[in-house]
Amino acid sequence: MNKVLGNKKSIAVFVLPAFIIYAVFVLIPIGYNVLISFFQTDLMSPSKFVGLKNYENLFHDKTFIGAMKNNILMVIGSLIAHLPLALLFGNILFQKIKGSHFFQTVFFLPSVICGVAVGLTWTFVYNSEFGLLNKLLELIGLGNLQQVWLADKNLALLCIIVVVMWQFVGYHMIIQLAAMRNIPESYYEAARIDGASKWVQFKAITFPLIKPILKVDAVLIITGSLKYYDLVAVMTGGGPNHATELMSTYMFYQGFRTLKYGYSAGIGVILLIMCICSVLLSNFIFRTETIEY
Repeated sequence: MNKVLGNKKSIAVFVLPAFIIYAVFVLIPIGYNVLISFFQTDLMSPSKFVGLKNYENLFHDKTFIGAMKNNILMVIGSLIAHLPLALLFGNILFQKIKGSHFFQTVFFLPSVICGVAVGLTWTFVYNSEFGLLNKLLELIGLGNLQQVWLADKNLALLCIIVVVMWQFVGYHMIIQLAAMRNIPESYYEAARIDGASKWVQFKAITFPLIKPILKVDAVLIITGSLKYYDLVAVMTGGGPNHATELMSTYMFYQGFRTLKYGYSAGIGVILLIMCICSVLLSNFIFRTETIEY
């Protein structure tokens, strides 16, 4: 085995099939997308090279600027909703409370449900006439707080962020909980002998040792928030009046409704750049030394 691992040709043979698949389904499509972003094309008529004109038009497009702002709000909202809550729930279940495995399953279950099904379900929950939320507010005597939730441009995006939190907070909790359980128990035993409280144990042991996983989790949250499509498409379609329009939904509209594939590809390139920048920013914020147990 050591001879195989020390032979670069052998390593290349094992890596090559995976690299070919990755290139065919990831690298080549990305390259093609970048290429057609410099053209005015509907993929059927002859293409016209326009250089950076698509990008110039994008940054003069008020709908696109609004979609980009909404994406940034989704990123911020998702980070605020997911990281602290997942960390809180994960730390509670890490204390080996009764029914811990049951609660892990309950929290994780929404993340395996199809996004379209989740969107349709919550559309009924938010329905202004027969929705569960308005009926619940009426039952507890808060009928004055009833809203047309998804038709209010000031509330629609917040409503979607709540759904995203409900669906994925359990997923991120499981990731963080797995990192906590990888910490040697002897660290906590030593802390308990020294009289450290649960909060001190979390602050001095748990949080510093799971920072590398928090970095990975933050990257997943940010890139996922930039790529959301199904929930918005099902729940609001980008409305009302583009209040919940995201770059992904606007990219779909420009590509498959107006057949401006070059323009749509430009949105995809900007989305890719934002994802790369978010990864670099997360690496900077959560930078930490390598930890060995």
